[in-house]
Amino acid sequence: MKVKKAPILISGMHRSGTSMVTRILNRCGLDIGNKLDSNSESIFFQRINIWMMSLVGSSWDSPKKFDKINDEIKIDIVSQLQKLIESRTNSLYFGWANILKKGTFENIETPWGWKDPRNTFTQDIWREVFPDLKVVNIIRHPIDVSASLMKRQAEEIQSDIKRKKRVSSVLKALLSISHSNYNSSMLLNSHEDCRNLIDVYYDQMLTYESSNTLTIKFEDILTNPEIEIMSILNHCGLDIGSKQLNEMVKGIDGSRKYAYKNDGSLINLESSFRDLIYKMGYKN
Repeated sequence: MKVKKAPILISGMHRSGTSMVTRILNRCGLDIGNKLDSNSESIFFQRINIWMMSLVGSSWDSPKKFDKINDEIKIDIVSQLQKLIESRTNSLYFGWANILKKGTFENIETPWGWKDPRNTFTQDIWREVFPDLKVVNIIRHPIDVSASLMKRQAEEIQSDIKRKKRVSSVLKALLSISHSNYNSSMLLNSHEDCRNLIDVYYDQMLTYESSNTLTIKFEDILTNPEIEIMSILNHCGLDIGSKQLNEMVKGIDGSRKYAYKNDGSLINLESSFRDLIYKMGYKN
């Protein structure tokens, strides 16, 4: 698809700081869509990513590559994607006013894109639709990611259990891959599970390293926010003044860097996480 402005995909392992970076980019002029979820993810592209991953029996917590898809099937999937993003359903991204304006992704002249950790795997297909797309990968110390995942799991499990289930909601879950009765993962039950999943995401990020890809550490943003934010903005073709940059920097919470070191039980994970820690460029 020929577009005036290729999209920017924000990706990385869940709980790695992708939401923080997305909010920064949005404030600096990156259009990330009209209808977003609580994690600043475009509902439109999120649902498409869920559909694509389901084609290979994959999900965010059990991801698979697209490298073994039959070439003819891959071409057909890309064709479906092109028709879908050109249809009126793209109002989920542009807003309902777009039904009258009939805007398209081909005609966007300002920086745009979307955030979804699933982009880590689906970008293989998205590159067929948008060959010049750019990617911003965010990585974070794996023990902090694991701790955050397990905390979220505990909260969502309790919420899932307490939430009343109705027959209508069960049917909705059966009839749509975009909905479920449960928000918690059925597969992440330990720090070991989290470590293995983080490893899979990181390996996938390494697969697509190129001049159009920027991989940045969450901790580097916390330590040197001016430098790292400008690096991200330059990669995305965004420009802001010094006053706005200073405001961005003030909103960065440096205390989140290596937060796991404040918890003895998490420090004890350094041994079992050692290989992954070094693999990702961290040192104890």
